[in-house]
Amino acid sequence: MTDAQHEPHPGKHEMPKTRRPPTRTQVIFGVLGVALCALLGLAITTQVRQTESGDGLDTARPADLLVLLDSLQQRDANLNKEIADLQQSLITMRASGTGNQAVINDAKARLSALSIMAGTVGATGPGVILTIDDPGQGLGAEALLDIINELRAAGAEAIEIKSGDQSVRIGADSWVTGAPGQLIVDGVLLTPPYSVLAIGDPPTLAAAMNIPGGAVDTASRVGGGVTIDQPARVDITTLREPKPRQYAQPGK
Repeated sequence: MTDAQHEPHPGKHEMPKTRRPPTRTQVIFGVLGVALCALLGLAITTQVRQTESGDGLDTARPADLLVLLDSLQQRDANLNKEIADLQQSLITMRASGTGNQAVINDAKARLSALSIMAGTVGATGPGVILTIDDPGQGLGAEALLDIINELRAAGAEAIEIKSGDQSVRIGADSWVTGAPGQLIVDGVLLTPPYSVLAIGDPPTLAAAMNIPGGAVDTASRVGGGVTIDQPARVDITTLREPKPRQYAQPGK
């Protein structure tokens, strides 16, 4: 994200410049924007902190893991609820003829970005394609989860994992389990070789994979290998189905 530019406050003895008060539409979308950005930031930060905790998940109690999974699922449900609300607001604005075109365009842009993060729409852009070979079947679930989190921490905006004719779109509540050579991602069985597609700044994403202890090092330690391509265009087409809320209700 970029830091917003702020004008200096008027001096103590200066009269503040007259400004038109914001419209009700601008206020609504401003609040929505702040809430959604905070939600996305929290989701990504949580995932990164889990990665930084190292082997903590291996020693966690099953009850703690269930709580963590439930938290991620609820966060994903909240994100989808915010997207649905924003879609409805756009429909209402168009039907009533309220709001100027600039506000509508800004809301549509935010909706598009959030939908990509939630995995409910396809995405196209520059990025990286990782081809992970694991002939000895030594790459475990934690290693693949580390790769996902390292890509996210490096700014990946959309991630997809492919294996043969199977593919999975990574979301806020994605999980990885299974034995090496038979990894299960969000309930889908994947076998090597794996292809990981990520959209973002190619040099930054590639550098994250090559850091000491990163994806390349991890794969080589278990007899595997990682090839990193940086195409100008990466197409991510696998979609995630929005999950219905079970407990959470929007705050008032």
